[in-house]
Amino acid sequence: MTIITDTYIPYEFTNKYDCLKHIESRCHGLKKSLRFIEMDNEHLDLRCPLSGDYITVTGETNELNWLHAELTKRNWYRTN
Repeated sequence: MTIITDTYIPYEFTNKYDCLKHIESRCHGLKKSLRFIEMDNEHLDLRCPLSGDYITVTGETNELNWLHAELTKRNWYRTN
């Protein structure tokens, strides 16, 4: 999985768990701080207002589905 932020420096991760940890750390550990923008077969786009990041995650469809489900289950997305 790869994360691309506003700095255009890609972060490569060997597994989906490390990618999830990185996203959580960008939100400074505050639940409900992510905004879901959109997801397709190749990208998951998020916004973290706390850090000012627009985060684009690329990877396999099953990895993106897993990541989206984990972020939802762990209450990282804002609902309003």
